Amino acid sequence: MNTYTKSDPMRLSRVWLSAIVFAIASFWLFAAQAHAQMGLAAEGRVGVTLPQGDLSDAGAEAGLLFGAELQANFHPRMTAYLGLQRHAFNCENGCTLGDNPRTTGIGAGLKYIFHNPGDVLAWGRGGLVANTFSTDQGSGDREFGFELGVGADLPVGPRLYVVPSLGFISHDVGSSFKANFFTLGLGAHYHLR
Repeated sequence: MNTYTKSDPMRLSRVWLSAIVFAIASFWLFAAQAHAQMGLAAEGRVGVTLPQGDLSDAGAEAGLLFGAELQANFHPRMTAYLGLQRHAFNCENGCTLGDNPRTTGIGAGLKYIFHNPGDVLAWGRGGLVANTFSTDQGSGDREFGFELGVGADLPVGPRLYVVPSLGFISHDVGSSFKANFFTLGLGAHYHLR
């Protein structure tokens, strides 16, 4: 007889939500303590999504992404980020997902600057996402996952940087479907202080 334990989705959602709330609260508490030393920045990003796995198998094709985030640099090599994101996919020619599939939500994590040969800041980042997959026909539940990325901040002015990046995002959509996709982005990063 085969037996297994099925995880409770509500319990799992509460654990992830608690982790994100804890990360955000820690970010703001630490920000208050290190106010004089911390740099703040805002970033906007556009780019393309490249669907993989289940999305690609269902007929999704490359689409557009938009994102915005706030960043707090609390160490010369470490930055915390909190942002909003929208990733869309084209769905034509036998696509089974519905009209205008997209995933939207929030992301939070850490960015580590691993190389600084002068003006260019090469970095890697990782964090959690809480996204909803939707189409014109309806919307699913908010699901949790992760994001990873690499990129570089290239200076174009005293506080302004252009930011090319490559990322990977993965989150559940339903019981047997996962949204996995790469992102190629280009952003503008402005240091507020």
